[in-house]
Amino acid sequence: MGWIFALCLAVLFLFAEVMGATVSLPEILLSSPYACQGDIVLLKVRVEKGEIPKLTWLEKDVPMVALEEGNWCGFLGTDLKFAPGTYPLKISTTPSGREKSVEIKIESKDYGERRLTLPREMVELDAVTLRRVRKEAAAINSVLERTSAEPSWKGPFLKPVEGELSGIFGRRNIINGLARSPHSGVDLKAGRGVPVKAMNHGKVVFTSDQFFSGLSVVVDHGGGIHSMYFHLEKILVQEGQQVTKGEIIGQVGSTGRSTGPHLHLGVRVNGARVDPLRLIDLSKELE
Repeated sequence: MGWIFALCLAVLFLFAEVMGATVSLPEILLSSPYACQGDIVLLKVRVEKGEIPKLTWLEKDVPMVALEEGNWCGFLGTDLKFAPGTYPLKISTTPSGREKSVEIKIESKDYGERRLTLPREMVELDAVTLRRVRKEAAAINSVLERTSAEPSWKGPFLKPVEGELSGIFGRRNIINGLARSPHSGVDLKAGRGVPVKAMNHGKVVFTSDQFFSGLSVVVDHGGGIHSMYFHLEKILVQEGQQVTKGEIIGQVGSTGRSTGPHLHLGVRVNGARVDPLRLIDLSKELE
C-alpha cells in the first residue's frame, strides 16, 4: 500500500505545480514574441485583484490602460531604426512587489525604397528655408517628446480616411537621386477636401503650416501615443482642443512638399516611429 500512497502524493504535487503555473500572476500576454523595426506589439497583463502593474521596456515606462478587474493593456513600439536584438520587458506589481520578465526579440526589416522627382527648390534648400525647416522640426519634436501620462484613447484606433495606400511605411526615400530620411508614416490617397477623422480620443497639441508637411495636426492620445495628419487642405481644430474618436479634424489636401492630394498619417508610440496601419489592425483586438 505504501507505493500507492507515494504515487498519490506524487500526483498531488504534480497537480499543484500545474495549477500554480496556470494561475501564476502577473501574467504577460503578447500579440507576438518578436517585433520588426517600426512594428507594434499589443500587450495584455493580468494581475491579482487590487494590484497595479508597472512595466518598463527599452528603459521607458509602458503606459497601461485598465480593462476589466485585474486586466490591463498597452502597446510596445519599436522605432524604425532601433538596433536589432533581444530586450527584456519587466513588470512589477503594487502593492505586492511581485516581479516578472520576458524577452522580446527585435528583428531588422528592409522596407525597400521609393524614388521621387520634385522641383529643385523643394529639395535643395536655400539658407532662409533651411533655417525655417530646422525651426519647424525642433518645434514638432518638442511636442512629440511630451505626452499625457494618462491614456485618453479607448478601444480600437480608426483609419482617418478610407483612401488607397499610396506610400508605405518605412521605405527609404531617394529624391532627385539623393538619399533622404525614410518614410516614417503612410500615405493614404484621397480626394481634396475629404474629411479627416481623429484616430481616437485625445488632445490637439500642434497645428501649423510646415514647409515639408504643409498644414499639420498632431493629436496626443495619452499614454505615449501621438497621431499626425499632414498635407491638409484645411485644419478644423485648434491647439488645446479635446477631440473624440472619429471627430473631423481637417480635410485632405496637398500642402507642403506634396505631389498630389493625400493624407500622410504618422504614429509615435513612446517616441518610436511605427507603422500606423499596424496600430489600427492590432487595436481591433480591443473591441
